Amino acid sequence: MSRRGLLLFMITSVLWGVPYLLISMALEGMGPASVVAGRVALGALVLLPVAWRRGLPRLLRGRWRPLLLLAVMEVAVPFTLIAVGERTVPSGLAGVLIATEPLFILALGLFWGKRERLARGAWAGVALGFLGVVVLLGVAVAGAGALLVLAAAACYAVGAVLLHRLFPDVPPLTVSAGMLTLAAGPLLAASAIAEPAPQVTTRVLLAVLGLGVACTAGGFTAFFALIATEGPARAAFITYVAPVVAVASGVLLLSEPVTTRTITGTVLILAGAALAARRSSSSSDTPSADSTAARPSRTGTIPAAENEQAAGGAR
Repeated sequence: MSRRGLLLFMITSVLWGVPYLLISMALEGMGPASVVAGRVALGALVLLPVAWRRGLPRLLRGRWRPLLLLAVMEVAVPFTLIAVGERTVPSGLAGVLIATEPLFILALGLFWGKRERLARGAWAGVALGFLGVVVLLGVAVAGAGALLVLAAAACYAVGAVLLHRLFPDVPPLTVSAGMLTLAAGPLLAASAIAEPAPQVTTRVLLAVLGLGVACTAGGFTAFFALIATEGPARAAFITYVAPVVAVASGVLLLSEPVTTRTITGTVLILAGAALAARRSSSSSDTPSADSTAARPSRTGTIPAAENEQAAGGAR
């Protein structure tokens, strides 16, 4: 990896590993809907000038319906599920649970579109990933918050498949800006109606600014620059580094506990995701996990033209 590529990799790993920490901090003074609305609106504002010059008006005019569907599955629903889930789930655990997304993509590949023969390692990856979730959450019934975060990972997987099918010909940064733009208005309205006025402190304000400007807009920009520099295969390794950043930042800045269960579950989930990301021996209309693996945070990586395939969202 080149020096520029390594720098971009480190920047993206941090930007897509710390959203869960910042969400937890923002929830100290804001409701989940307000956190998500602020994050999405800020991200859209930062990306709009660049995306506007790359054909966003034409995309919004001609293909706003599929883009709206994508905005729901890739932005509005998973962002909200994560924010609600983090009211009861530590930020580090949330970051690790999102890393199960390649497992959901693998499952979608079995039932959605042309079936493909899966590598043996992919099945081992599913087993390891599931075992990691069980270790992290315990054999007893998982709390509702953890289940909401897992549901967000599933939404990211569906969104990655939809994006691969609906927008293979559009620059990924333009699609990202379009999704955020369409989601911002409804989310702002919902937060104003459903939640009381936020108790904004300096800490809360900085957390929301970091989420929107750095993690969402900056994360997308850095990730797609990394793809252009090093290619999608190397960029996809973000999936396996960002959760470690999420756990470490939660421990260092929020004093979240690290137990043997946390370490073991994290290693199992990341190993399972890596195995599940191995491409099968035949092609499929559904993107394989290695083309949609790089997601923190999920808001998630976005598969696009063939030379820029990867998935994820700035989660």
